Amino acid sequence: MKTTTINCLAAALIALVLGTSHYLPGAEDHGTDWSQSDELAALQATEAGTAKRQAAAQALCTSERGPNSEARWTVDGDLVCTTRRGLVAVQL
Repeated sequence: MKTTTINCLAAALIALVLGTSHYLPGAEDHGTDWSQSDELAALQATEAGTAKRQAAAQALCTSERGPNSEARWTVDGDLVCTTRRGLVAVQL
């Protein structure tokens, strides 16, 4: 009976130490992880918007200049439809 009590007390002490170990010096602070996670979610949402914008631009260029066209963006953010290099122009 005595060893069972000692084992229970030892288990309780270990649980207490493990439960409060984040208060010990040198413990990692994960408080900045949430802001990084929020930034990643915003970046992923922007990526999806960029892909939709590129698809819409390509559809516009295809309808205006044909299937050999390519949607490109200038430094100022303007859309320019060009003909892809190395491809033979399609006869419509």
